[in-house]
Amino acid sequence: MQTKSVWRQVGELLFLLILVNSIGSIGSLYMTPETQLWYHQLKLSSLTPPDWIFGAVWSILFFLMAISMFLVWGRANPRWFVIQLLLNMLWSFCFFFLRSPVLAVISLLFLVFALFMNIRVFFKVSKAAGWLLVPTLLWSLFALYLNMYIIFEIY
Repeated sequence: MQTKSVWRQVGELLFLLILVNSIGSIGSLYMTPETQLWYHQLKLSSLTPPDWIFGAVWSILFFLMAISMFLVWGRANPRWFVIQLLLNMLWSFCFFFLRSPVLAVISLLFLVFALFMNIRVFFKVSKAAGWLLVPTLLWSLFALYLNMYIIFEIY
């Protein structure tokens, strides 16, 4: 088995960091001043963190996702990884662009399932890669609670 050169590994890692963070950035495009105003007019849970926390946490989570994918690059099927990235983007679209907490919850349920499946796939190849996705799963479950809270307050 031939090992990859250090420069090739650096290139793959940079590619994944850019790809994953680009997907995250696309999702943030739906957060305009108008949607932020709408969001802050909703009845939010007392556990809802300040806005800046969301950006900081998602930046860390996208970094961890890229590292996780890097650890299994070429050795695990990336299907669930790609699905989870797309569902992350879908949540932002549903919640902020469509202003639909109900559709956002549905997308979060699919996201949690995709994360769980992705963790299972990655664990088979690299325990570290699987564990690096657990914070995203936990944060997504927390987001599910926050979204459900909004729905219960609206209806």
